[in-house]
Amino acid sequence: MTALYRKYRPQDFDEVVGQEAVVRTLRNAISSGQIRQAYLFAGPRGTGKTSMARILAKGLNCVQGPTATPCKVCNACVTIASGTSLDVIEMDAASQRGIDDIREIRERVVLQPVEGRHKVYILDEAHQLTDAAFNALLKLIEEPPPHLVFVFCTTDLAKMLPTVRSRCQTFVFSRPRLPELVRLLRRVADEEGIDAPDAALSLIARSARGSFRDAVSTLDQLTSATEGQVSVQAVLQLLGAVEEEALF
Repeated sequence: MTALYRKYRPQDFDEVVGQEAVVRTLRNAISSGQIRQAYLFAGPRGTGKTSMARILAKGLNCVQGPTATPCKVCNACVTIASGTSLDVIEMDAASQRGIDDIREIRERVVLQPVEGRHKVYILDEAHQLTDAAFNALLKLIEEPPPHLVFVFCTTDLAKMLPTVRSRCQTFVFSRPRLPELVRLLRRVADEEGIDAPDAALSLIARSARGSFRDAVSTLDQLTSATEGQVSVQAVLQLLGAVEEEALF
């Protein structure tokens, strides 16, 4: 079975929660044809940076696009969502951080996209790239082939080289508000047939500290532990917390 946080990742801009400014800017950029060669998505873990990068890639490569409302059913959209697209390459900069990995990118970017209009490179935890790797990328970021788009995702914006940041359009992802997290958990619970009162979902949302992924993962764990009957007491036991009344 697919983990709930993967099953309920946003698949288009309409499903993104809590990042209205980022969504509005990217929608307008796609609609007006003002796509930049490099984007930098920064923010705490679990706030949707990689998901937003995939949605951007869908908008650029959808058979109906470029479009701010990708169809989600064409081959390009389906393969991007599943992580199997040949035109959207996701790299973990924590493990592929050296100059040899960047040289490999530089050799491949000259190739035209296989199916879509753009080749999109998504580099997760980009701040862990070495300085030499970043310097090898600089010229490519500044003057890329017209079909190439970079999306750097990072949880530590301060560690990104200023020379790289100056060449990217930067978006800072904020932590979602508590009511937004609770609404998301309620939607997941209703669609999965999970019996969970609002008080239990509120406790789960608080424990996630602004991470969509942590909140949905905790709900997933509780569902397995309680066979779909998530109570306030079950949440408190899992989190090792106490009720507010007892604490006061």
